[in-house]
Amino acid sequence: MPVSILAVSCGMIQENAYIVAREGRDDCAVIDPGDDYPKLKRTLGGKRVGAILLTHGHFDHIQAVAPMADEFGAPVYVHAEDAEMLNDSRLNGYMGLMGGIATGPRIEAQDLGEALDACGLRFDVLHTPGHSKGSVCLYLKDEGALFSGDTLFEAGFGRTDLHGGDMRALMASLKALLALPGETRVYPGHGPVTTVARERARYKL
Repeated sequence: MPVSILAVSCGMIQENAYIVAREGRDDCAVIDPGDDYPKLKRTLGGKRVGAILLTHGHFDHIQAVAPMADEFGAPVYVHAEDAEMLNDSRLNGYMGLMGGIATGPRIEAQDLGEALDACGLRFDVLHTPGHSKGSVCLYLKDEGALFSGDTLFEAGFGRTDLHGGDMRALMASLKALLALPGETRVYPGHGPVTTVARERARYKL
């Protein structure tokens, strides 16, 4: 069955959340639900959220996690090295970038592991540290789709001056990603969709 991917631009930072569903099913996985839960709910179109997957723990990617998990009873997954960020506004960047402290229900999350089966979808979990210690890319290999979070954008990559950032690690992560098949579609945490081939042509890593 084909897979549908819907992008939802969330909040003032225009973070990309993704609603990913296997056609013919009534459930879906949501990747990085950011700061616009009403818009995300409208875009769900009546589908049930079966899993919430996080590419990393920065505030702009997680602000709708708690209400979504509470309403749908959906499990939340994040890399173990970013779990500490989910409920700490100092670590997840909210306090520094927004000038205040985020408040809300505590987010409880499970480790993504190396692969995850959810909602009829098989995600390979590629650990891509650099933007944060626990940054990952979620790879639907059979569909040729990569959800790259803030590791790789069109004509850019994630900053490394926040908690857990490491430029050397990021360069190694980018090198690994750019070795994927060129036709792989890259769905980034910010900005438009691109391809591995397009981004590979920009860099000499």
